[in-house]
Amino acid sequence: MRPRSRIALRIFTFNALLVFLPVAAFSLLGSYERGLVDSLERALAQQARLTSAWLGQEAEAAGGRSGPRLDARLADKVLDSIGARRTARFRVVDSSGLLLADSSDAGAAADAPSPSGREPLLYRLFSEPARLWRRLLPPPAPSLASADFYASAGPRLLGDEVREALAGRYGAATRVSSGGQVSVTLYSAVPILAGGRVLGAVLVSQSTYRILRDLYAIRLDIAKVFLLSLAAAGALSLLLALTIVGPLKKLGEAAQAALGGAAAPGTGEAASAFPESRRTDEIGDLQRSLRSLVLRLDERARQTESFAADAAHEFRNPLAAIRSAAELAELAAEAGDRSRFHKAIIEDVERLRSIIEGLRRLSLVEAQGGRGAEGAVRAMVDAEAAARAACERERERLAREGKALDFSVEAKGRPSLLTDPAALDVILDNLVGNAASFAAGSVRVTVEAVEGARDKGQGREGAQARLVAVVVEDDGPGIPAEHLARVFDRFFTWRPGEARGCHTGLGLSLALALARSEGGDIEAGNASAPPGARFVLRLPQAPRD
Repeated sequence: MRPRSRIALRIFTFNALLVFLPVAAFSLLGSYERGLVDSLERALAQQARLTSAWLGQEAEAAGGRSGPRLDARLADKVLDSIGARRTARFRVVDSSGLLLADSSDAGAAADAPSPSGREPLLYRLFSEPARLWRRLLPPPAPSLASADFYASAGPRLLGDEVREALAGRYGAATRVSSGGQVSVTLYSAVPILAGGRVLGAVLVSQSTYRILRDLYAIRLDIAKVFLLSLAAAGALSLLLALTIVGPLKKLGEAAQAALGGAAAPGTGEAASAFPESRRTDEIGDLQRSLRSLVLRLDERARQTESFAADAAHEFRNPLAAIRSAAELAELAAEAGDRSRFHKAIIEDVERLRSIIEGLRRLSLVEAQGGRGAEGAVRAMVDAEAAARAACERERERLAREGKALDFSVEAKGRPSLLTDPAALDVILDNLVGNAASFAAGSVRVTVEAVEGARDKGQGREGAQARLVAVVVEDDGPGIPAEHLARVFDRFFTWRPGEARGCHTGLGLSLALALARSEGGDIEAGNASAPPGARFVLRLPQAPRD
């Protein structure tokens, strides 16, 4: 089963990884502890050397001519002089290992850990894994019942480090002790030299309990930081889930509702699933983009439905006429009547063919979304030459039908276009052909360079676009005011006193779609003098060298 929110899980996982920074600090405490123990051992050795040198000088002074002498009184005097300034336990032994003086009262370990109270629950919670680890992997030496190795050794101290010191060498030992917490006690033994011989040894010892006590406080603080970090990570994850995952989930549900048919396409209701967002972040941008996409798809759906309805309406009449003519031709007794009906069928079939071809070309252009024909190659085209070619093609077509009109082309300058030549030919053929079908005697075409609207992205005042205007006028009846807004609609045609014939009402729609795909436009109107229809094609002018 797929988790309800994979992004929320990833957010929490990422934030939880940050929490492990305090965990890393726990592992560093081990290295920190080892460094403290090494420093403590060096300090003990230094204290032992200083005390040994002091006792050697005192022994030489006390012995006089009889030679250096080390006894319990002298050892007590030196240790008493050190007094409370000591942090370790000092013991002085003679050459046989007999204890002469001890800085701890009654031989108790000065640095032994005091009985500890009840550990906090938080510390027990975080220390239990370490305790389990110690139980599975015990320390290298067994723990002692007391914090001091020499607690039950009697009057003579003969540990390995003391033997080394009595032999004239530096001796050191590290022994595990227990008392509340597992700790170690460090022992440093230095020989007391006087008169070229070893009079005894100074044994300095100190438990690492104080270090462990400080580390205990540090570990407890880190545990608190860990819990606070975990709580902060959870709160941050919840905040991110509410501000990111929640809105994204709503957008997904809205998209599913739109895809699932919650709103009928083409009705404009689908956009209601994506209301206007006031958010200024990426989620707000995404919601606005989805809304724009849905609106555009909804508009395209309305256009498709309208296109299908118009096409069905246009197909209905020719098909009905064909069926009626076919039935009448079957019932007609005279050959002339059958021939007339067959001719009508052929004309209606031709009209259907024209409609289908016009729809095909128009749908291809509209499918490009105003980006021009896919794969079209743009070239430099002389606007005047293209207009004259369109007029010549229309003149030849009319000649084949036994008709004649006066075509005139006037150019102001030699403007050029950077466009698709095939698209330009279709546009001009439709404009000139439409004018010729209404003209009483003449069609006039004017080509000139004009200034378009200012481009707001070009400086403070803006730069004007350079356009080429191709004006096609006829001397026909003109366009009634009530039809000016409809002349570019698909299948709309108005021809007073004339049967519709093969006029599909798609020519001007196709011309406008092609013009817009080439970055231009077409404007319909009426000429003032002489009267007639007036169409103005505007296309971008080719850049000058």
